[in-house]
Amino acid sequence: MEPKFEFSQDFIDAMKGFSAMFNEQQREATVMLEGFIKLNERDVDYMDRYMDHLFDFMEAGSDTEELIHRYYDYIATFDPQEAKHRYDELEEHLGYKTHIVFAAGLLAKELHIGQKDKGGNDYFTSHLMKVGLARNNWKEQVCGFLHDATENIGVSLDELINKLQQKWEEITKKPEDEWWEEWMEDVMPFHNDIPQFLSPEETDKIKHVFNLLNHHNSVSREEYIEKIKTNRLAMEVKINDLESNMDLSRIPNPTNKDLQRLERYKKEYEDIRQALYKLLDKECSIKPTESN
Repeated sequence: MEPKFEFSQDFIDAMKGFSAMFNEQQREATVMLEGFIKLNERDVDYMDRYMDHLFDFMEAGSDTEELIHRYYDYIATFDPQEAKHRYDELEEHLGYKTHIVFAAGLLAKELHIGQKDKGGNDYFTSHLMKVGLARNNWKEQVCGFLHDATENIGVSLDELINKLQQKWEEITKKPEDEWWEEWMEDVMPFHNDIPQFLSPEETDKIKHVFNLLNHHNSVSREEYIEKIKTNRLAMEVKINDLESNMDLSRIPNPTNKDLQRLERYKKEYEDIRQALYKLLDKECSIKPTESN
């Protein structure tokens, strides 16, 4: 018979103390939020001082997350852009979409099986995995893994999304050890146990990005780059794509054609990077309209 493990009384007392502290912090944050709303407070930095500590003990689906949602809903009443940014970060922080990233990586590996890059390397390992793991957020990762699927494999946008959902459903129904791969620990070490698939709005945005990243939809390379520059997510993914493509270490013996293509990539990279910087500067310069 295995010995029964028991926590020490000191440990139990410490946990009770932490629990009481967290409950008090949440109670205080709830009261403060009610006051912010009543007084029409607009100083987000000031409000954050009373709300940010909730992240220290927040779990997915908890009352604490619900309180943060109420806070962001209030911010949305006077600064929708800031609220949207915070919701995106919260989704990333809690890992609701990490299963989609895993599914996108596994799907990309299956779709591109047997494909080689210009240096004869496995295409998924040498390119798609690098682009998929160059992360700012889960959308960038999903698009990074699958950015070549419609262009190189020929699957339609609807078919690609359907395959992604099928792969997502497959892995969310299985124990982790049946689908986990080593590279996935670079996606997010701790994923959420409450997986979420794409919302209709997210699906439309990602399909639009895939459409922009397919150069077959443009009559020229110049038009292709200009289309990408109209969308922030498309620019972020293309920058990651070009960074990987500019890595000549993938090609053992580069030819003049490879070097010429590298120069074109460098120009496109700088063009898109400057366009992204301008967009980010513009977004940062937008201030919410104050109301009396």
